[in-house]
Amino acid sequence: MIFDLLFAHWWLLLAEILAFAGVVALLAMNADRIVGDAPRSLASLRASMGLTLLFMISAYVLLMVLVGRLLGAEGGSLVVLATILSFLFIAVQWLISPFLINLFYHTRPPENAEEQFYASEATRLAKLSGIKPPKFVIAEVDFPNAFAYGSPLMGNYVAVTRALLRSMTREEIIAVIGHEVGHLKHRDVAWILALSIVPLAVYFIGRALVYAGFLGSGERRGNPLYLIAIGTALIAASVFFRFLIAHFNRLREYYADAHSALVTGNPRALQRALARLHLMYTNNRELAEMAQENSTASMLFIVAPLIEIHGGFFYNIDYHVERLKNEKTSPIEELFASHPPIPKRLRFLDRVALKIG
Repeated sequence: MIFDLLFAHWWLLLAEILAFAGVVALLAMNADRIVGDAPRSLASLRASMGLTLLFMISAYVLLMVLVGRLLGAEGGSLVVLATILSFLFIAVQWLISPFLINLFYHTRPPENAEEQFYASEATRLAKLSGIKPPKFVIAEVDFPNAFAYGSPLMGNYVAVTRALLRSMTREEIIAVIGHEVGHLKHRDVAWILALSIVPLAVYFIGRALVYAGFLGSGERRGNPLYLIAIGTALIAASVFFRFLIAHFNRLREYYADAHSALVTGNPRALQRALARLHLMYTNNRELAEMAQENSTASMLFIVAPLIEIHGGFFYNIDYHVERLKNEKTSPIEELFASHPPIPKRLRFLDRVALKIG
């Protein structure tokens, strides 16, 4: 029995590698068409987000119905069990995540007058956004970033790192806070967690079927390869769904950028903040590595730890904003990223500025 399990395990790993490689190769070949340009308007951005949500949910339902049809009553039971387990796993993660984030990033309440000012700005922007003011905290880490998070048990938080407060002007910090308040306004963190159920459940089912096939549980269907083939296809589908979640995450970053621009009335301030972050990480390898090592909440950051930055107050930041707008970006790199490239975010904010007038 032990040897059978080891045999099945190694073949499962091979199936996962082949599924991942196949999906990645297919997406990479079409990266240009998949990522496209920055959204042309807020309306097109909302449409893209809605279509992505609709596609993921519809594809999951259709896929699960197909599995039930192919495998009969046992397949239906497996679908229900995998969905319930995935939901419970994601729900527990959501409920306790604020506690873990606060612990990992050593967050604390604002202490001095400057920090209290930004806390009051977070409250002001939240009220303008029509939501309950979040708890504003300082993350005691030495790389510049900001993030929003929360759960029904612990409430909502907006965190800025100590390093960010030292590296930006006041209006830039307010614009960053507006971006994070936008995430809370849109409830997109909850959406990301809910969507994460899809690839997790599909992967659980695929993995179970591949195991069953290699352990000989498929004889009733005539051939264990039947289960292995379906399981491998589902593992490939779970990889594809993960890329869709990354795509939705990039869209929600644009949406939070737009919210900051609209609620502060100052899109230029967020452009400067993004350009400053881009410059700081680009020119400071140690800073980038520090952010990478502390990337527990990387999908929540205002910029991804692995992307660019050379900032501080010693640069003509407006010059770099204009320069970055015209910088070409790599579609393949963006395809694997959780955040849109900074140049595209700057161009999108120009379009939002036109709406503001």
